[in-house]
Amino acid sequence: MSDARGRIRVGTASWTDPEFIKAGWYPDEVKNDSAGRLRYYAEQFNMVEVNATFYALPTVGTVENWYQRTPDGFRFHVKAHQIVSGHPCDPGRLPAPLRKLPATLDSRGRIRRPSRELRDAVIDSLLEASNVLGDKLGAILVQLPPFVVAGDAQRKEVARIIDRFAPARVALEPRHRSWIEPAELQPTLELLADRGAAWVAVDAPDITAANALPTVLECTSGDLAYIRLHGRNTHSWTSGRSVAEKYDYAYSDEEIEGWLDSALELARQAQEVAVVFNNNAKDYALRNARQFREILRR
Repeated sequence: MSDARGRIRVGTASWTDPEFIKAGWYPDEVKNDSAGRLRYYAEQFNMVEVNATFYALPTVGTVENWYQRTPDGFRFHVKAHQIVSGHPCDPGRLPAPLRKLPATLDSRGRIRRPSRELRDAVIDSLLEASNVLGDKLGAILVQLPPFVVAGDAQRKEVARIIDRFAPARVALEPRHRSWIEPAELQPTLELLADRGAAWVAVDAPDITAANALPTVLECTSGDLAYIRLHGRNTHSWTSGRSVAEKYDYAYSDEEIEGWLDSALELARQAQEVAVVFNNNAKDYALRNARQFREILRR
């Protein structure tokens, strides 16, 4: 049991979220200091998801700073850029050379369908920067948009993305319920297992909305298993206008304890388990991550 507990890393989906700063979680001496905030976070937790990379590609220098500001053994899971995962993207968020690559725009001028050339260029840029992390790089998290429905064509592109990111490990989080239908789930799990990629098990509201998936606990990689807890706010999940509103939920001790056995079971199958709290309203994620860690230690 002790070995399984030691394989579980607990953290949050960002260390830079404005909600954390507004809630007063960071001490006054570091709350306005980007370097100090990461150092302080890394004193509290041994893992974090990098959410900023979803919106903007990091430079090698930026990632080098992340590496230098965290201790040995710390782990970063880097969220794939929205071009990679298929979310609409403002071209202005891309480096100037990449804006010249072919893409189909929507009525609002956002990139809606990137060309393969553009998607691959974004993958290569993110991989070049992420590789600076060395053994501190856990995985590249590919979070699919809720409008991407499961199917053979979609799986083929997911497989191509995973292969393009190699040798970096990928974790996949689908967000449309079609992906967990029996006819779609099994080939998806096989695809991930064949490539050593991790399936992301989620905790979300128990509602029938297409973008609220029930928990599917699967280990498709012997190296990494992944859990993301989004909160259970049934009202704001579909009505929230901001990320903070959608994930406005604090887990109780009982709800956190309910995940303990699942995390331990995954830890018996994989060398490492990432437990990520994404309920990033106020300081809920930070407090719940601490609670989970303390319950795990007990």
